[in-house]
Amino acid sequence: MVLGAPLVLAEHGVISFSLPAGHVLTESNIYQMQIRRAEFVCVAVEDTRSDAEREMAWEWAETRVQHIFRAANLNEPAMARLHEAVLAFRKA
Repeated sequence: MVLGAPLVLAEHGVISFSLPAGHVLTESNIYQMQIRRAEFVCVAVEDTRSDAEREMAWEWAETRVQHIFRAANLNEPAMARLHEAVLAFRKA
């Protein structure tokens, strides 16, 4: 597995273990994470969907976000920024 984001584990506020994004995990790395009680890590996964499948997924997500924000006043700057941030997150 390859890390999709940096991994930083801390104990009592002090970094005890870290790995950079893109690092290929080894058995030793996984053991170190286990003894430090890591709960979650971000791993890179190849997106094997076609362009059409990705576009359909984006359209569904955009429709869902619009439904969630249907009663929101998007003329309010804070709400408009939140709406755009959620859309950007869903597209990523």
